[in-house]
Amino acid sequence: MRKAGAQRTPGRGEVKYLVLADRAVPYLLARVRWPDVYQAISAASPDWLDDPGLFDLPYDPGAVTVSLPQAASVAAGWGKRLSAEPVVDAPSYLRRMPANWSDLSPSEQRTWGIEFIGRRRAPVRSIRRAGAVQAESNDAVKTERRDRVRLPLGGHVHIRHGDATVSAGLVDVGERGVQCVLPRATSRVAPGASLEGAFLLEAEVAASRICLDVGGQVRWRRRTRSGTHFGISFGELAESELDGVQRFLAFADGKRARR
Repeated sequence: MRKAGAQRTPGRGEVKYLVLADRAVPYLLARVRWPDVYQAISAASPDWLDDPGLFDLPYDPGAVTVSLPQAASVAAGWGKRLSAEPVVDAPSYLRRMPANWSDLSPSEQRTWGIEFIGRRRAPVRSIRRAGAVQAESNDAVKTERRDRVRLPLGGHVHIRHGDATVSAGLVDVGERGVQCVLPRATSRVAPGASLEGAFLLEAEVAASRICLDVGGQVRWRRRTRSGTHFGISFGELAESELDGVQRFLAFADGKRARR
């Protein structure tokens, strides 16, 4: 680890941005570049902190690689503007080595303010649009109907796709996909196109964000007066991500109802 006050060595390659999330809700954002950049912020600690243990984060199965625009959105949600350059002389966290981001020590949890990780939370009921039929006992019928549930929701979706990021407006969101709109058509969202992901969804009404470490596919596209609309179906979501989408929709719907 470099000494406090020492100058950083010249960068080698691009900075990589990574997110850790609980039920798809980001709680830690890191930027890493060997050997000179190893900084992170969290929802509870939005000031950049040097931590050499972050060099291990890209190898953690729970870490999600995000693009710069996606990282900027996460930081903005915590009231932080993401600068292109790392902070010089940021405070350092002296930790045990090697780091294990899947099993943090009490000291590490306190430092990043993430003591909640691993605690059980009450289940959230799926959103049901007005006029939807009552769920029946057959699980297959429940799943089929749930897949069609959509909540109109303003905001944005940022989709990492290789070296590019597709940023579009949100039209509606469901547990299996989203409808988006762009001012004009692009070949990246042609019908049948596969999108690498991850997906970062931000709801305007609730000022909340979720990050889904999953790919997707463009199912349809059509041109309207408001722009180019297209529908994306998600790949298979992990149980925790599905829980996160349900919470995201429930929170946004509740906020909108109280307006």
